[in-house]
Amino acid sequence: MKKVIWITGASSGFGMATALKLLRNTEHKICVSARRHELLDILVKEGGYAFPLDVTDSAEVHSVRRKIEDEVGEIDAVLVNAGYGVYGPVEEVPKEAVLRQFEVNVFGAVETIRAVLPGMRKKKGGRIVITSSTAAHVSSAGMGYYAATKHSIKALGIALRQEVKSFGIDVVMIEPGVVNTPFGTVALDKNYINTEGGAYAPLMKEVKQYMLSALQRAPGPEETRDVMVRALVGEKVKPIYRTTKGSLGLTALGRLLPAAAYDFVIQEGMKRLK
Repeated sequence: MKKVIWITGASSGFGMATALKLLRNTEHKICVSARRHELLDILVKEGGYAFPLDVTDSAEVHSVRRKIEDEVGEIDAVLVNAGYGVYGPVEEVPKEAVLRQFEVNVFGAVETIRAVLPGMRKKKGGRIVITSSTAAHVSSAGMGYYAATKHSIKALGIALRQEVKSFGIDVVMIEPGVVNTPFGTVALDKNYINTEGGAYAPLMKEVKQYMLSALQRAPGPEETRDVMVRALVGEKVKPIYRTTKGSLGLTALGRLLPAAAYDFVIQEGMKRLK
């Protein structure tokens, strides 16, 4: 049976890769959203339905959901994927940048979920797939605010999973490690707080070098994309999927190591990858 699937943050990275895979390999109806609507043209040419959207605008989120229902059909599954990363020291990232980070990554995700839940509850079924990260379990210098959003998403996802189980709705969290997509390069090029000349400049220079090196060595989005496709349309799914080599080890570090040992491991890793 053809399903109606809504993907937010579909203009690049995991969102676009997942949408393309579904459009080219299934007969499901794929609805895609992103703030920069012109970047969705490639998906429209493949047969997708484009609905421009800024997830920080609550009214717009609900309006898009209604348009999808009116023009395409009831939503069977959603990939809650819109997000980005801001990097910099806790002390120096401007408050406005912090608020925007949470508005997109947390409140935008929540509003998307709230928009689809009434319809899914009514028909006693649905699938909510949330793009999280290994940063939901760990954090490091320069990543505090991004990791905080993913910690929040993890907590919300766990609660949501328990709340909607009786309605036949699956909640799936996808937790990739470092992946070489435009997400990382954009974060370093455009969303990296300039600390030049400041107290944290030497440390943040090391952090940026570490992140660039990690991105260069990281795999592409294919593994995570395939897991997202399975999470959206597979018959049986798990509550959590951790993708990419090393993601399991990284999450274990945050859970099992004492704080001092964890800090040492992260610092040594930065030195080796510089």
